[in-house]
Amino acid sequence: MQIHGLHQAQASTSVQSSSTRSQAPVEKTSAAQNVPTDQLDLSPEAQALSENAGADGQGIRADRVAAIRQAIADGTYETPEKLSAALDRMLDTFA
Repeated sequence: MQIHGLHQAQASTSVQSSSTRSQAPVEKTSAAQNVPTDQLDLSPEAQALSENAGADGQGIRADRVAAIRQAIADGTYETPEKLSAALDRMLDTFA
């Protein structure tokens, strides 16, 4: 993976994978023509991994992601117990 052109956070930038760059060119407005853009190039191996992420059951579980997003939106995802367990795991890595 190569990342070219890291710029300030407030700069208007776009990120494109090499597989979609030729299909959907980024339109630049006259104000944005002088602003450099960032570029992300994925290796063929990374693209294959991304395309096959869910093929073996180890990929992203959309139902689980939706449930976690809903819990975050409801304010019920972060509980004192979960935060304590996460802190304990983090401190264990330093011990």
